[in-house]
Amino acid sequence: MLRALIVIALAFATAVFQASFLSHLPFPLSTISFPMLAVAYGIAHDRPLLAVGWALVAGATLDLHGMLGFGSEITALFAAFFGARFLFLRVLTNAGASARFLLAAAVAIVHWFTLAAIDGARVIFGAVPIIVDLSAASILAPLRQALVNGLLLLLVFAIESAARRRFSRTFLSHASSPHAFS
Repeated sequence: MLRALIVIALAFATAVFQASFLSHLPFPLSTISFPMLAVAYGIAHDRPLLAVGWALVAGATLDLHGMLGFGSEITALFAAFFGARFLFLRVLTNAGASARFLLAAAVAIVHWFTLAAIDGARVIFGAVPIIVDLSAASILAPLRQALVNGLLLLLVFAIESAARRRFSRTFLSHASSPHAFS
């Protein structure tokens, strides 16, 4: 229960941080998406409930700050979750660095194209397009976001691996000692 509350609080806080602060910064920082990183991280670690919980809470929070209407970010993050989970289980079966990078890139691309489809459906019913236009920035947006989020996921895994190596000797040093503790 405590772990679920921590995930909910972190998902809410990072989504608010992303919507209110990161989206107004220049290129590499404006394309960072914590919900997409959490979805890719949860899939790569085979923790789908973490990924779905993060997608639900962060998606609802981003929907409150978004311009596409409530439910669009949740739908896009769930589509990204299911698409990336399918890819990771069926295509990217090796858990190496390239598979993790492609997983984060797939999450970003599926998320962007789902939001573009929702925006396109709104345009059919008479709304003004928000995401899709014919500028170079709009065409390159999913690729830039895929690149940045893929590299960030690799950075997260590198930090996690370094911390695990560093602290495994400190906290698990008794495992190699000849003395048995009971």
